[in-house]
Amino acid sequence: MTMALAALRLITVLDPRHGLRADRWAVAILLVGCGTGTGYIGYIYDGEPPGVRLAYMVLAAYLTVCSVTDVQTCTVYDILQIPAAAAGAALCFCRPVTEQSGMGLILFGLLQYLVFMRLYGPGDVMAFQICALYLAAAGGDILTMLLHMAAAFTTLGAVQAVRGNINKKGNLKIPVPFLPYIAWGLLWFL
Repeated sequence: MTMALAALRLITVLDPRHGLRADRWAVAILLVGCGTGTGYIGYIYDGEPPGVRLAYMVLAAYLTVCSVTDVQTCTVYDILQIPAAAAGAALCFCRPVTEQSGMGLILFGLLQYLVFMRLYGPGDVMAFQICALYLAAAGGDILTMLLHMAAAFTTLGAVQAVRGNINKKGNLKIPVPFLPYIAWGLLWFL
């Protein structure tokens, strides 16, 4: 929670027109995101070296803060991606990443930048890339990364269909923040 609050404070200092508010949705996202991250780390990674736990704390803070900023301002700040990507890359170096995971990471990155960049914003592409780093460090391959993507899109589609926000072509009538769906989908594949 401290990392997430510090990141949000940094945004308010660096961007005077940030548009962030301390409303009930922001508090709910912070509590759920940080609580889920802390519980997951404590349960799954008990006994791991402190560096591994720190890397997952950075991921939890990153996804939580990006979800708040995406929901409130439809913005994903590039500065948030640097520590999350660095922690994910360090995790890949700390754990033996298989050749299959490494190749999957490269192919997934190419798919994101060459194909999927047209479907959603660069912040979402980077979020998928950062999640892919953590999935590769956990032994995931390209199938795991694609399943994470599919879970995020399926959840987005289901929620938006219930809300009546999908047109006849299958596109969203009104764009919505995608980062919360990416974060939610990742829980099932770590």
